[in-house]
Amino acid sequence: MSDIQEDVFAQSAFGRLALSKMKPVPENFRLFEAGWLGDRPKDWEVMEVKGAEFRAAKSGPRKGKLAIKIKDTTRTVYLTKKEIQEYENEQS
Repeated sequence: MSDIQEDVFAQSAFGRLALSKMKPVPENFRLFEAGWLGDRPKDWEVMEVKGAEFRAAKSGPRKGKLAIKIKDTTRTVYLTKKEIQEYENEQS
């Protein structure tokens, strides 16, 4: 995993919605995985989003960069397509 100083997922509507459901989260909490559940796009009604707290690496090529996931801090939420669409409409 690379440096995740910036939480890219948190810039999306689904990411902001997921973080709102996970609150409160620590400063170094980052979303790191998201995907639709189901085998085919027509089945994609629920998205699974995972996040965890990270710390800076103490050595190696990523020393000082936020790159190490802290054990037992992973949280998972499930968002429906409808929830995400409603959230996007509220934000616009």
